[in-house]
Amino acid sequence: MIRSLLPFLLVALAYAGEVRYDCAHFVEAGLNNDPVLAETRYGTDAKKNKIRALKAEAILPTFNVSMMVGPAPGLRDEIDSEGDTMSVYDFSKMGPFWGVQAKFVQPLNLGQYRAGKKALEADLQQKTYSIENQVHKKDVELQTYYYNYLLAKEMQKLAAAAKEQVDKAYDQMEEALDDDDPNVSQMDFLNLKAKMHTVKEGVTEADLGMKRVQLAIRFSLGLDDGDVFVAEDTVLQPRPEPLPLLDEVRNLTLQNHPELKQLQAGLLARRTQMDLAEAKLAPEFFIMGEFEYVKSWAGNRSVMQKDAFAEDAVNKLDGLIGIGLRYRLNFWKYWEDFRSARTEYRGLQLKDKYAADGLIAKAEEQYYQVEAAREKMDALKESLRASEAILKGAAMQYDLDKSKTGALVSAYTQNVTLQKDYYFAVCNYNVQFAELIAKMGMSLAEFQSKYVK
Repeated sequence: MIRSLLPFLLVALAYAGEVRYDCAHFVEAGLNNDPVLAETRYGTDAKKNKIRALKAEAILPTFNVSMMVGPAPGLRDEIDSEGDTMSVYDFSKMGPFWGVQAKFVQPLNLGQYRAGKKALEADLQQKTYSIENQVHKKDVELQTYYYNYLLAKEMQKLAAAAKEQVDKAYDQMEEALDDDDPNVSQMDFLNLKAKMHTVKEGVTEADLGMKRVQLAIRFSLGLDDGDVFVAEDTVLQPRPEPLPLLDEVRNLTLQNHPELKQLQAGLLARRTQMDLAEAKLAPEFFIMGEFEYVKSWAGNRSVMQKDAFAEDAVNKLDGLIGIGLRYRLNFWKYWEDFRSARTEYRGLQLKDKYAADGLIAKAEEQYYQVEAAREKMDALKESLRASEAILKGAAMQYDLDKSKTGALVSAYTQNVTLQKDYYFAVCNYNVQFAELIAKMGMSLAEFQSKYVK
């Protein structure tokens, strides 16, 4: 039983502390963990609260109810010097007192309410599209981290393989010199020894690149100290997503770009703000009402009453309701607000005319960047195949003639350099592709759902 569980325990220990993602899930995890995006999303909650507050204030924004309970003196009748009967307070007959008063004001400016609500909703849409644009930029940043990680892995493997080959050749040449092999000269040995610093420098740079990208990934994913990110992809390859046609890029940019949607929402918000400022130039109508009831159980009763509604010394019921009109005397202030809103609206209208063309031009330029990166990557791949053939030929010649060390070293150096340039070209192509997706106004998840089956 223990022997059967041992392999599983070893595998579990090997993967303990590893966080594994492919590119899509890595981007998703990074977006969910980003504190700036989380903080920005709270801004939309604040704007939603404003809309709810406006709706709550639409019905009876002013409604006050006051109530008072306490003791009150009674009343007694006295005859003044002129023989008239008058009521005066009688503090010897105290009793309970209760009163209630309610006031309300209901504005009838439904147009202002609708305009204000529409402006707040458009402002919320602006904020939402602004966050979407930030998400797309973060998409590119996270994909760059992912592909730089794979590039650093390839550089580490390439540097380790180069170091192994050079160390092996160094040992062989040193042994041949000790055996006085006539086909190996001291100059060849010194030439190889002089080039070893380049290999060591490559190993150091590869390790440094991995440490830097791991730090960026650790921060993006919020990893604990004991966790290490490991990509699901084991090699750096060109992205599998198909490159859309140029006409598709233009159409997708026009349909999806959040900056265009944000601009449209901004136009709507400025238009409603202009309507609201214009509406405030006119007088406002409202309904106002008041209710008052006061009662005191004290005073001039001749007999004990059990009826709560019996007539008392103080028993007052009053109220009023009417339609009011309010006109703001500071007309010029609201006129300037209207002019300011109108100026901003016209400015956005001008921006709307060229914004779409500008964003499409940026997406088209990025499309050409992707095409150029792909062509460079394909050219390096062809050169790498030719370099591998040259390296095989140089190795065969070296096996036949040990004096061909210089040719072998030169062929191997060229091959390593081309491998390095090829992997950098692949990484650049993948990142440029990510930039294209963002400039089309799409996230990685949206693009893959459309083009990857």
